[in-house]
Amino acid sequence: IDVEGDPDRGYYYCIGIRFEAAGSSVQSSYWADGPSDEERMWAECLVALNAIDKPRLISYGSYETSFLRQMKKRYPHLGGAPLDDLIKSTVNLLAVVYAQVYFPTYSNGLKDIARHLGFHWSHSAASGLAALCWRRQWELSREPDLKQRLLIYNQEDCAAAQTVAEALSALSRSLPVGA
Repeated sequence: IDVEGDPDRGYYYCIGIRFEAAGSSVQSSYWADGPSDEERMWAECLVALNAIDKPRLISYGSYETSFLRQMKKRYPHLGGAPLDDLIKSTVNLLAVVYAQVYFPTYSNGLKDIARHLGFHWSHSAASGLAALCWRRQWELSREPDLKQRLLIYNQEDCAAAQTVAEALSALSRSLPVGA
């Protein structure tokens, strides 16, 4: 899962989920034009998550876990016990990397590690800050290309997190038993 939001204004506008189905990766995105669409976006995402057998969310950093807790508070009529289970079982890849795996990068950020592993974003300036700028530009202009850029950015962050997760999984399989 990867979530985009505007922390200054306190709302979320894009949720991306990526999962395996029938042996291939499936990417789904949920979009809110503004704060009044956030609940609908969240409800649509929950429908998709509930359709997955025993979903377990993987994120890069704590932003997504904070998002899940915030959604539980804002929309208590949505989610219920399955949401509690999702929150409890969410895996934060950054927590796995931090102080345990040292990639030859300047930081433990998703962009640095995924790039080291060979992942490339389609937009060279892709970053959380750039996404906030693109969002503000989209709100002013409603240009479809900007919305598409944000959706692609979110989808690529999901794919980058998958790349890191797969690398960590491969690394853990290569370690001797008891290491």
